[in-house]
Amino acid sequence: MLPGTPFAFEARVLSRTKERRVLFSDNFRRGESEKSRFSGVKASRLVSSLSDVAWKAFQSVNTRLPEGEAVRPKWAPGPLLKSYERTAPPLGFPRETDSLCPRCVKEVRDAVISGETPLETLMDAHPGEIKAEIYEEGGQVFMRKTCPVHGEFKDLMATDARFLERIESLFFGRDFRAAEDTHVHKHGTSNIKFGRGAVLTVDLTNRCNMMCNPCFMDANQVGYVHEPTFEDTKAILDRAVSFKPRRQIIILFSGGEPTLSPYFLDAVAYAKRVGFYRILAATNGIRYAEDIEFCRQAKEAGQHGVYLQFDGVSEEKNKHRGVGNLFDVKLRAIENLASVGIKVTLVTTIVNTINNDAIGQIVEFAARNIDKVQTIAFQPVSFTGRDEDVPDAVRERQRYTLAGMAGDLETQLDGRMKSLRDWFPLSSYSAFTSVMDMLQGADAPWGWSSCNCHPNCGIFTLAVVNRHTGEFKSLFEFFDYEQFMKDVGVITDTARGRKLTMAQLAMAIMRNFQP
Repeated sequence: MLPGTPFAFEARVLSRTKERRVLFSDNFRRGESEKSRFSGVKASRLVSSLSDVAWKAFQSVNTRLPEGEAVRPKWAPGPLLKSYERTAPPLGFPRETDSLCPRCVKEVRDAVISGETPLETLMDAHPGEIKAEIYEEGGQVFMRKTCPVHGEFKDLMATDARFLERIESLFFGRDFRAAEDTHVHKHGTSNIKFGRGAVLTVDLTNRCNMMCNPCFMDANQVGYVHEPTFEDTKAILDRAVSFKPRRQIIILFSGGEPTLSPYFLDAVAYAKRVGFYRILAATNGIRYAEDIEFCRQAKEAGQHGVYLQFDGVSEEKNKHRGVGNLFDVKLRAIENLASVGIKVTLVTTIVNTINNDAIGQIVEFAARNIDKVQTIAFQPVSFTGRDEDVPDAVRERQRYTLAGMAGDLETQLDGRMKSLRDWFPLSSYSAFTSVMDMLQGADAPWGWSSCNCHPNCGIFTLAVVNRHTGEFKSLFEFFDYEQFMKDVGVITDTARGRKLTMAQLAMAIMRNFQP
């Protein structure tokens, strides 16, 4: 698996917008007189205030009436969940959680591969599973666990306890409990129990046209080639649509380098055929940079986007990959992909002391290239694959956390993104999709994509970008998303039908707009 593959942490940063054609455009108007701009801001504030009054007046009646019946979609195992029906894992600290001994995991894996231990042991015997304590110390959050065989392990979870506390407090709640899935979810303690995840990663090969660090797969170095057949890949995708909730998810073909698989284009086409439309490849970009015709073929097959490995905006920040002119390759890949309409997500594996000092430059690069780049996914390094045996001193020095990322971006972007204002757990994006599930009704074949991962797993933010100047602001500088999530809870709980739901959604958006 390439470092560009979504693993435990993802932070979505930029969204495509057009100047003067979307809400909040008052913040980005250019070529206007101050008087004209001031009038626009006053008008926006008036609309926001009137929407707030209308919302409160409507809810003074709405919340006193009996709740409406929730929609029961075909794709779901039951009626749409109301806010008080959503559950959450244990949160806060100190707390106890389930964990693994990293050394036991290696020993069991090697024993399974060698044939000494049956595969079923992983599902039935819970090897390597231990309890861990999550606690605050000196304003930071740590995890500590003790294996009876290998002793104590301690690692950093958050460099700022306030940041993690806020993120956990904003968890939106779990999705439906998975149903009709016993033929799919047979993974012991690791079974998916709620929802279906937001990304299905399908490894097409462990071959790669690079051999660099970090690499989550240890591609090209395990002594054998592993490539599922096309029939194997079809079976994975068939199983992905065979249980409920039947939501749209990202299909992410990975590896190794997935474009080296002889079945790559066939796999993309089949994923589209079974009903998925967000079909991506986690790639180093070399194949796309070399061959514009391959880009066209991928688009025609149904490829929606790429997760492009992208460590920085200079050759210096990419040289640790061991490939000359790699940054130029990235630029060519971005141009080729954009020319055929494939969306680009820059995926940056952040390693402390290696490239964490220049992540703000990546945001600025994406903003300047908003016509080609849709999203950034920042991933603090995970010491697995090729890097699972790094010495403790290296691990401690290179460990990077989401809280550290948010703090570094605030500093490097001169406060344009605030660590304690602009970041939310990925699950909170479901506030929007829960309303969209209501609006599309009971006959929709698919539910909207809904990420309900643990709040320690991933966070997101959004920025509004001026397409002409490359300037950007955090959306949450002038939109109260925390209150919007609460408003959505009222809308979904009262369940008033399509027209009133649309009216309430419009009021909720406008009243939380703060120009």
